[in-house]
Amino acid sequence: MNRKEIINLLGIATANFPNLQQKEMKPTAILWEKALADIPYEVAEKAVIKVLSTSKFFPTIAEIRDATAQITQPRTLDAIEAWGMIVQAIRKYGYYNQGAALQSLPEDVAEMVKRFTWRELCLSENVETLRAQFRMAWETQSKRTNELKALPTEIRLLLEGATQNIKRIE
Repeated sequence: MNRKEIINLLGIATANFPNLQQKEMKPTAILWEKALADIPYEVAEKAVIKVLSTSKFFPTIAEIRDATAQITQPRTLDAIEAWGMIVQAIRKYGYYNQGAALQSLPEDVAEMVKRFTWRELCLSENVETLRAQFRMAWETQSKRTNELKALPTEIRLLLEGATQNIKRIE
């Protein structure tokens, strides 16, 4: 986004807060320009309106970026839906057909299955505990993924590069 578009966004935001309309917004404009530069104006405008619709306070960069991620990213599965897919795959493919089972699952669910191991998921006698552990792991991973999606592109790429370097070291 360019400076003019940032000023338009600030105009939308301050229209909702009459006490800020006379305030000098140049520092906020500079910060928003740096922190929101990678977001297309049309998406940022929708995100600001979403934040204004749900918050009683002036929009922060974090709120705008979170709203942007919610608007632009497809809905993700929750832990219950992912667990249900795993249970169906176990019933359909059984213990001996791990490859076909993993291929039948969405990528993020298959990755989580690999962390728990197909053997453990199929043979566990304590399903309630395993399901609770899965839910906690799924929610932690989802939170991490959503936080990463909300970051500016430049910072996200930097962090993803650091993660790749750590994986190579291991």
